Amino acid sequence: MNVEAELVELGRLAEQFQTVLGPAMLRAADDFACHQEAQMIDLITQRLYGLSDFMRALRPSVPEAWAIDPDAAARVVTLGDMACRLRGVPQQISSHAAGEFEAF
Repeated sequence: MNVEAELVELGRLAEQFQTVLGPAMLRAADDFACHQEAQMIDLITQRLYGLSDFMRALRPSVPEAWAIDPDAAARVVTLGDMACRLRGVPQQISSHAAGEFEAF
């Protein structure tokens, strides 16, 4: 399963988000409560990396003979690309050029 890889990538994205947005939020914050809200970005990053470390450490204790079919669980994931990664199937190629705006 690719949960570990997904958590690592989310941690990396949260860290990038923190790097880009965190300092601006702290400069704009005039009160302590706002500073605490800005620190949630760091907490999210730490938790995502903690979960990925947990999954990585747990993997060796799972017998190789065990197989998990992630299809049913991946069907509840509403992000198509993420669901594909979790199921271990190739991602669908987007018809949009890189950097092109894609409306929701």
